[in-house]
Amino acid sequence: MNFHKFDISKPIDGVQLKAELNCNDVYVLEDKLVIVGSLSEAQAKAGLEAHIPITKPEPTIAEKLKSVGLSIDDLKAALGL
Repeated sequence: MNFHKFDISKPIDGVQLKAELNCNDVYVLEDKLVIVGSLSEAQAKAGLEAHIPITKPEPTIAEKLKSVGLSIDDLKAALGL
């Protein structure tokens, strides 16, 4: 099992990177990104350099309200609208 530490110089999606590299784990320890697995340091570095996080859309207001158990109608009622 190899542990490779890298400086974090760009945005990283750890879950996505772990899947891309097919490694055991990806995490941040202090100010370093750690990649754990059977990859060589060169393979881990190449994968990290090629990594482009998928942009996730911003949740809608309705989705944000739903995450706390509310709806737009609940909000309107609370505001007296």
